[in-house]
Amino acid sequence: MVDYRGPERLAALSNGRLSLAEARTALSQTPALHAFERGELTPLAFAEQAVQQWELDVSPGDFIADFETWPERFLPGARDAINALEGKYRLACFSNINIPHWRQAETLGLAQLFEKTFLSHELGARKPEQRAYDLVINSLDAPPAGVLFFDDVAENVAAAREAGVQAQHVDAGRGLLSALSDAGVI
Repeated sequence: MVDYRGPERLAALSNGRLSLAEARTALSQTPALHAFERGELTPLAFAEQAVQQWELDVSPGDFIADFETWPERFLPGARDAINALEGKYRLACFSNINIPHWRQAETLGLAQLFEKTFLSHELGARKPEQRAYDLVINSLDAPPAGVLFFDDVAENVAAAREAGVQAQHVDAGRGLLSALSDAGVI
Protein backbone atom coordinates (compact mmCIF):
# COMPACT_ATOMS: atom_id res chain seq x y z
CA MET A 1 0.00 0.00 0.00
CA VAL A 2 2.77 2.39 0.95
CA ASP A 3 6.03 3.09 -0.84
CA TYR A 4 8.49 2.08 1.88
CA ARG A 5 12.00 3.40 1.22
CA GLY A 6 13.71 1.71 4.18
CA PRO A 7 16.38 -0.24 2.30
CA GLU A 8 17.33 2.80 0.21
CA ARG A 9 17.49 5.10 3.27
CA LEU A 10 19.46 2.58 5.36
CA ALA A 11 21.97 2.05 2.54
CA ALA A 12 22.37 5.84 2.23
CA LEU A 13 22.80 6.30 5.98
CA SER A 14 25.46 3.58 6.04
CA ASN A 15 27.72 5.66 3.77
CA GLY A 16 28.46 2.70 1.51
CA ARG A 17 28.96 0.08 4.23
CA LEU A 18 25.68 -1.59 3.22
CA SER A 19 24.61 -2.22 -0.35
CA LEU A 20 20.92 -1.94 -1.17
CA ALA A 21 20.63 -5.76 -1.05
CA GLU A 22 22.41 -5.89 2.31
CA ALA A 23 20.19 -3.14 3.70
CA ARG A 24 17.09 -5.04 2.53
CA THR A 25 18.35 -8.20 4.27
CA ALA A 26 19.32 -6.28 7.42
CA LEU A 27 15.82 -4.82 7.72
CA SER A 28 14.12 -8.18 7.23
CA GLN A 29 16.35 -10.07 9.66
CA THR A 30 17.21 -7.66 12.47
CA PRO A 31 15.91 -8.84 15.87
CA ALA A 32 15.86 -5.25 17.20
CA LEU A 33 13.52 -4.14 14.41
CA HIS A 34 11.27 -7.14 15.01
CA ALA A 35 11.19 -6.31 18.74
CA PHE A 36 10.41 -2.68 17.88
CA GLU A 37 7.56 -3.81 15.65
CA ARG A 38 6.20 -5.88 18.56
CA GLY A 39 6.28 -2.80 20.79
CA GLU A 40 9.06 -4.23 22.96
CA LEU A 41 11.44 -1.29 22.41
CA THR A 42 10.98 2.45 22.58
CA PRO A 43 11.89 4.44 19.48
CA LEU A 44 15.08 5.69 21.17
CA ALA A 45 16.12 2.21 22.33
CA PHE A 46 15.59 0.87 18.82
CA ALA A 47 17.52 3.81 17.32
CA GLU A 48 20.45 3.24 19.66
CA GLN A 49 20.63 -0.44 18.70
CA ALA A 50 20.22 0.32 14.99
CA VAL A 51 22.98 2.95 14.94
CA GLN A 52 25.34 0.57 16.75
CA GLN A 53 24.46 -2.59 14.80
CA TRP A 54 24.55 -0.98 11.37
CA GLU A 55 27.55 1.25 12.26
CA LEU A 56 25.76 4.43 11.19
CA ASP A 57 27.45 7.81 11.44
CA VAL A 58 24.36 9.57 12.84
CA SER A 59 23.03 10.08 16.33
CA PRO A 60 20.13 7.88 17.48
CA GLY A 61 17.91 10.99 17.47
CA ASP A 62 18.83 11.85 13.88
CA PHE A 63 18.38 8.23 12.86
CA ILE A 64 14.85 7.94 14.28
CA ALA A 65 13.86 11.28 12.69
CA ASP A 66 14.99 9.97 9.30
CA PHE A 67 13.49 6.53 9.97
CA GLU A 68 10.03 8.03 10.50
CA THR A 69 9.99 9.29 6.89
CA TRP A 70 10.75 5.93 5.29
CA PRO A 71 7.08 5.23 4.41
CA GLU A 72 6.91 7.97 1.75
CA ARG A 73 3.59 7.83 -0.08
CA PHE A 74 0.86 5.54 -1.29
CA LEU A 75 1.84 3.21 -4.09
CA PRO A 76 0.11 4.13 -7.36
CA GLY A 77 -3.44 2.79 -7.40
CA ALA A 78 -3.41 1.57 -3.77
CA ARG A 79 -5.79 4.18 -2.39
CA ASP A 80 -8.17 3.68 -5.36
CA ALA A 81 -8.11 -0.09 -4.82
CA ILE A 82 -9.16 0.28 -1.18
CA ASN A 83 -11.77 2.92 -1.99
CA ALA A 84 -13.31 0.56 -4.57
CA LEU A 85 -14.05 -1.91 -1.76
CA GLU A 86 -15.65 0.58 0.62
CA GLY A 87 -19.20 -0.37 1.58
CA LYS A 88 -18.86 -3.82 0.00
CA TYR A 89 -16.54 -5.42 2.56
CA ARG A 90 -15.28 -4.86 6.08
CA LEU A 91 -11.81 -3.45 5.61
CA ALA A 92 -8.96 -3.91 8.05
CA CYS A 93 -5.26 -3.10 7.98
CA PHE A 94 -2.87 -5.66 9.52
CA SER A 95 0.67 -4.32 9.51
CA ASN A 96 4.10 -5.05 10.90
CA ILE A 97 4.72 -1.49 11.95
CA ASN A 98 6.22 0.62 14.70
CA ILE A 99 5.29 3.90 16.34
CA PRO A 100 7.20 6.29 14.02
CA HIS A 101 6.11 4.53 10.85
CA TRP A 102 2.49 4.45 12.00
CA ARG A 103 2.66 8.18 12.72
CA GLN A 104 3.79 8.70 9.13
CA ALA A 105 1.12 6.33 7.79
CA GLU A 106 -1.54 8.31 9.67
CA THR A 107 -0.17 11.52 8.15
CA LEU A 108 -0.54 9.92 4.71
CA GLY A 109 -4.18 9.07 5.51
CA LEU A 110 -3.85 5.30 5.72
CA ALA A 111 -5.86 4.80 8.93
CA GLN A 112 -8.96 6.51 7.50
CA LEU A 113 -9.25 3.88 4.77
CA PHE A 114 -9.98 1.06 7.21
CA GLU A 115 -12.67 0.12 9.71
CA LYS A 116 -10.03 -1.49 11.94
CA THR A 117 -6.28 -1.41 12.21
CA PHE A 118 -4.17 -4.21 13.65
CA LEU A 119 -0.70 -2.87 14.31
CA SER A 120 2.06 -5.20 15.40
CA HIS A 121 3.43 -2.71 17.94
CA GLU A 122 0.02 -2.66 19.63
CA LEU A 123 -0.69 -6.40 19.27
CA GLY A 124 2.66 -7.44 20.73
CA ALA A 125 3.04 -9.86 17.83
CA ARG A 126 4.00 -9.56 14.19
CA LYS A 127 3.52 -11.42 10.93
CA PRO A 128 4.36 -14.28 10.29
CA GLU A 129 3.87 -15.27 13.96
CA GLN A 130 0.68 -17.34 14.27
CA ARG A 131 -0.24 -15.50 17.47
CA ALA A 132 -0.60 -12.30 15.43
CA TYR A 133 -3.02 -13.91 12.98
CA ASP A 134 -5.00 -15.45 15.86
CA LEU A 135 -5.35 -12.03 17.55
CA VAL A 136 -6.60 -10.44 14.33
CA ILE A 137 -9.02 -13.23 13.45
CA ASN A 138 -10.49 -13.28 16.97
CA SER A 139 -10.92 -9.51 16.96
CA LEU A 140 -12.66 -9.57 13.58
CA ASP A 141 -15.21 -12.05 14.93
CA ALA A 142 -15.22 -13.78 11.56
CA PRO A 143 -14.37 -17.33 10.57
CA PRO A 144 -10.81 -17.55 9.22
CA ALA A 145 -12.13 -18.76 5.84
CA GLY A 146 -14.19 -15.55 5.63
CA VAL A 147 -11.08 -13.39 5.78
CA LEU A 148 -9.16 -12.42 2.65
CA PHE A 149 -5.59 -11.31 3.38
CA PHE A 150 -3.14 -9.60 1.01
CA ASP A 151 0.59 -9.20 1.62
CA ASP A 152 3.73 -8.56 -0.36
CA VAL A 153 5.80 -11.03 1.71
CA ALA A 154 5.36 -14.67 0.70
CA GLU A 155 6.18 -15.91 4.23
CA ASN A 156 3.31 -13.81 5.63
CA VAL A 157 0.92 -15.19 3.01
CA ALA A 158 1.92 -18.77 3.87
CA ALA A 159 1.41 -18.09 7.60
CA ALA A 160 -2.03 -16.60 6.93
CA ARG A 161 -2.99 -19.72 4.99
CA GLU A 162 -1.80 -21.87 7.91
CA ALA A 163 -4.20 -19.87 10.09
CA GLY A 164 -7.04 -20.83 7.72
CA VAL A 165 -7.28 -17.45 6.03
CA GLN A 166 -7.66 -16.96 2.27
CA ALA A 167 -4.42 -15.23 1.35
CA GLN A 168 -3.04 -13.64 -1.80
CA HIS A 169 0.51 -12.56 -2.53
CA VAL A 170 0.73 -9.01 -3.86
CA ASP A 171 3.62 -8.79 -6.24
CA ALA A 172 5.18 -5.33 -6.59
CA GLY A 173 4.86 -5.47 -10.37
CA ARG A 174 1.26 -6.67 -10.32
CA GLY A 175 -0.07 -4.44 -7.58
CA LEU A 176 -3.06 -4.59 -5.28
CA LEU A 177 -5.70 -4.01 -7.98
CA SER A 178 -4.51 -7.10 -9.86
CA ALA A 179 -4.47 -9.20 -6.68
CA LEU A 180 -8.01 -8.05 -5.82
CA SER A 181 -9.14 -8.93 -9.33
CA ASP A 182 -7.46 -12.36 -9.16
CA ALA A 183 -9.27 -12.99 -5.85
CA GLY A 184 -12.60 -12.13 -7.48
CA VAL A 185 -13.16 -9.16 -5.18
CA ILE A 186 -13.31 -6.54 -7.92
